[in-house]
Amino acid sequence: MKKKQQTDAAVLFDAWCEVYSTSDLPLPDTLREIQIDELIRKNKQAAYHYLYSDIPLKKRLVWLNKLFSDCGLTDYEQLLGLLKENSKLIRRNIERLLLDKEKKTRKLLEQLYPELDEESQNWARQLFKYWDNTHASAAKIKFRNKQAVIDYCSKHIELYCTQQIAWLPQKPYTRLHWANETDVDEFVPRHVIRYVLSEYMSLNQVVRLHACDAIVPFIEEEEWQAMMEELFRYWQSDSAEANRRMLLLPYCFYGSEQQIAQLSPLIKSWSRASRKQLSRFVLKLLGIKSSPNALRILNEWMEISPNGTYRTTSWNAFRQAAIRKGMTVEELADLIIPTFGFNSSAEKEVSYGTRTFRVTLNPDFTLSVFDLEKQKVSKSLPAPTKHDDRKKAEKAREELSTLNKVVKTQTKIQRKRLEQSLKNGRTWPRKIWQTIFIENPVMRYITTGLVWGVYKEGLLRESFRYMENGKCITVDEKEFILSDDAIISLVHPVDLTSEILSGWKKQLDDQGISPLLPQLTAPVYYLSEEEKQVNTITRYSGKQVYISNIYNFETADITTRIENDILYIIDKSLNIVIQLPFVTEGNEVLLKEIYFSSLGEDEDMETIRLPKNEKLPLSAIPERIICSILNMLINAFSLEK
Repeated sequence: MKKKQQTDAAVLFDAWCEVYSTSDLPLPDTLREIQIDELIRKNKQAAYHYLYSDIPLKKRLVWLNKLFSDCGLTDYEQLLGLLKENSKLIRRNIERLLLDKEKKTRKLLEQLYPELDEESQNWARQLFKYWDNTHASAAKIKFRNKQAVIDYCSKHIELYCTQQIAWLPQKPYTRLHWANETDVDEFVPRHVIRYVLSEYMSLNQVVRLHACDAIVPFIEEEEWQAMMEELFRYWQSDSAEANRRMLLLPYCFYGSEQQIAQLSPLIKSWSRASRKQLSRFVLKLLGIKSSPNALRILNEWMEISPNGTYRTTSWNAFRQAAIRKGMTVEELADLIIPTFGFNSSAEKEVSYGTRTFRVTLNPDFTLSVFDLEKQKVSKSLPAPTKHDDRKKAEKAREELSTLNKVVKTQTKIQRKRLEQSLKNGRTWPRKIWQTIFIENPVMRYITTGLVWGVYKEGLLRESFRYMENGKCITVDEKEFILSDDAIISLVHPVDLTSEILSGWKKQLDDQGISPLLPQLTAPVYYLSEEEKQVNTITRYSGKQVYISNIYNFETADITTRIENDILYIIDKSLNIVIQLPFVTEGNEVLLKEIYFSSLGEDEDMETIRLPKNEKLPLSAIPERIICSILNMLINAFSLEK
């Protein structure tokens, strides 16, 4: 490139960076007309020259992200060369760009490593550690005995890493025993504990360290967890400083279910205190932990949190956990539905040591307590007497006092999930359906108020209800026997004739049953015969709409995007992309048509590839999905007014 052309390009690059590094400056018309990405690709050397020129750090950060993120340039030697500037902000941005590019950048970074200063070398080692622990082979680290653990920690402990735990008190980890060790006077060497803590505390990115996974089981579990609890409380008492949040990694990854459960109110407390990043950080850790309590906390946040950011973070963490287990999100959510200790008869026994009580979960989700000794029913457990085991009694009373609340929360979660199933037509084989909805007493009480259907090839064959006596009945109250190969789903009103729909409503009303969700009154919209032959809905063409109204309908499953005068509504629960092209006339936005595209298996809100040129035939889309989508659009845009 000629020198004058380079100079002209640099002037444009600098003007662009000036605007984008100063949020209160409007984009000039001259820059608005320039295709900056295309200009960069045609003038890469000038772009790199500007990156290394004498510009402020803020501009350099804007420009490196423009080159290697927005434009997707792959000259990583140019990017890594910036490490010589010894800027923490530059390292942080480079790390974000390189996390998933090990194959393309590791050798380059290893070659550059000797030329880096100490801080940048420490940073590079942590990035290498992250990459090493994302390999499947890293999980194969094993130690034959405690001496092998001691030797490994002695060899690999680093001064830089131990500096990251200098703020922690040492007393909690000086007298921990080995697991299954009979010699009470033999303690785990302090450097072993320090190795695990320092390895996690020095990380820049969240990852499970498989060497630590292999070390911790050699330490007595309860003592380890008690130590981590003390260190965790110490961190909390110091205002839970965000810069030291990596302590949460060993706390979560190797913590007990009780410790995981107590994170739930903390996340809520932090979210109310506007500590959004810390709350989201813990939600991500829970997805990696993937224990029953961790997954239940995530499920609660992704289903009923009022905050869209937390819902999305929780959903992504839950989805990653499901992928690792080889399951779908919904299959994993089914698996973790709690029974709260109740047996299939909705009963559980509680002991005070000398006395036993039977706690029953009632169909209205209230609790009753039966004193086996006095043969008396009450709503709560009595105060302990001097003959009772006070510790057991207090624990039982505390658990029961929170049980009503958690059962209520769980019913809200399951209602949201069932609403989604009603919309998307999710099905269950009979055996799995029985395990989820009949054997679990909480779900069984929900199930009796719903109308279910046996489906074959997407069509309803018979609708039925499950009764508390264990039988299934049809709309005319005849017994219905489920076949072993039955495929079951919630019935949508669009699948029922008006006569059968009225019959089900009457049956529920006669029996005084109030369903958990308004299943039989779900809105129904029918396609005309002409519409069934095409791939677009034009009945609302020309309608004035307020595009921003759709934002009120965004959830963890539904997000929106606008590109090239097309509103894209991406619904993960339906695996569909709704496209609404529009035209702007003056101050009015007018709808042109509605059509649908499929959402790829590997696509989500962040990875979706737009535009979508596919138009699904309307006849190929299940009627209940059409009903769900039209109901949302009609409510968002008042299309039928």
